[in-house]
Amino acid sequence: MKKVAVILSLVFLASLPVFGSGIKLQFGPAITSINYSEESSIPSWISKNSLFQLTGGVGFELSFNTNLALEVDVMYAPGGVEYKGTIMGSTITDTFKGYAVSVPILLKLSFMPGTTPYIIAGGVLAYTTSQTQIIDETGAYTYHDEIDETSEVNRFQYGLVFGGGVEIAIASMNFLIEGRYCLGLSNLIKNPMPSTESAKPNNILILVGYKF
Repeated sequence: MKKVAVILSLVFLASLPVFGSGIKLQFGPAITSINYSEESSIPSWISKNSLFQLTGGVGFELSFNTNLALEVDVMYAPGGVEYKGTIMGSTITDTFKGYAVSVPILLKLSFMPGTTPYIIAGGVLAYTTSQTQIIDETGAYTYHDEIDETSEVNRFQYGLVFGGGVEIAIASMNFLIEGRYCLGLSNLIKNPMPSTESAKPNNILILVGYKF
């Protein structure tokens, strides 16, 4: 297996002069949420809110021609959601926050050389590094607790990525403005109670970056 990996790596490196390549640095805000299958059982006085966090990472782009490229990124991927409500004079906030390392593998289709819009689509693999539940109560009572739930979630996740952006070429510099929607397909819950219980992360990313 190691020999096969070495051979594939050498072939990949040898192919770089033939195809174009580039390295990207990108960062920006992430709007994160979780699609929870049992949300109908949550009391009506509790609202669901997305979380605004920061994301970023590096990417490698392998161009097959002027229009089509393969992109592989390594990203810092936050996730989570907030449930909040007020009852009997107390405001209760229940926040689920997770952090992961994700590897999107994307096809990128550009419409023209130089400054151009483009679209991306592909899959993403992720490894959850931490998962925390944060409970806060203010008002009639005051309470705060943080619960480490990392051992209770499936550490390996997968999903789909769709998006697009604009690449701006100025002289020898290339700037990027990009939007992505990341749809989680795997269940975050390791041991769901009912057989249909599931929690699947989904994120909207707005990225700015620079390509070398």
